[in-house]
Amino acid sequence: MIIDFHTHTFPAKIAGNVLLHLQHKSRSKPFTDATNDGLRRSMDAAGVDVSILLPVMTNTGQVPKLNDAAARTNEHWRETGLLSFGGMHPDTSDYREELARIHAMGIPGIKLHPAYQGADFDDIRYLRIIDRAAELGLIVLTHAGWDIGIPGHNYCSTVHVRHVMREVGPDKLVLAHMGGWWDWETVGTELSGLPIYFDTAFSTGDILPAPGTQRTPEESHNMNREQFTKLVRQLGTDRILFATDCPWSGQSESLQFVQDCGFSEQELADILGNNAQKLLGI
Repeated sequence: MIIDFHTHTFPAKIAGNVLLHLQHKSRSKPFTDATNDGLRRSMDAAGVDVSILLPVMTNTGQVPKLNDAAARTNEHWRETGLLSFGGMHPDTSDYREELARIHAMGIPGIKLHPAYQGADFDDIRYLRIIDRAAELGLIVLTHAGWDIGIPGHNYCSTVHVRHVMREVGPDKLVLAHMGGWWDWETVGTELSGLPIYFDTAFSTGDILPAPGTQRTPEESHNMNREQFTKLVRQLGTDRILFATDCPWSGQSESLQFVQDCGFSEQELADILGNNAQKLLGI
């Protein structure tokens, strides 16, 4: 089974406008139309069996609505291949009750995005959310490292992550973008050996510029195969979750990249699906 642990979609009626805004902000070209149907077409073409949808809560009013939507999506995930996480915002006052509701609805985890939510990952508001989520057995997946569309401050650095692990010590923490986008040398030295999972989303290959935008050569590439393979070896193949950040990376392209890195058959099976199945309990 191949599981893409990090994807995003939007309701069809707003997907076009949202995508235009985000590609302008990031100067990156999307690979799908960011709808559920577009993602399923991508999955069929790439041979991906399950895609994890990660909603991002940019205000507290979205939290219950998007969590309800996630629960509805998950009613049919075995037929559609789309399994949604819930989400939280650090300013949610009833976070304990909302996390309990997420758990009761059978949602496997939550997505946090410190850069979009304007708080460092080790902020006390996040620590409380992560601690409660861990009590409930929920997976916590967070954007990690710099954000391509929000320069100037790293809201989830390795320093923040190590502080969270000391204070809370969650056993189901997933760091997106191989632990810290554009900070991979530090990830390899500072986070190796910690009980953390790392998804591969938007961390490999070329970054395509959005129409009408330009990227310098330095801004046009994520990790090459040598860099990626070295980091995987540092972190351990049992801690890596295949992911794309679709629509911002292509599923077929990302899958081929990992398959061409020289991992053994067992290591590849673990990265592409086994580790995710164990974490998700499916």
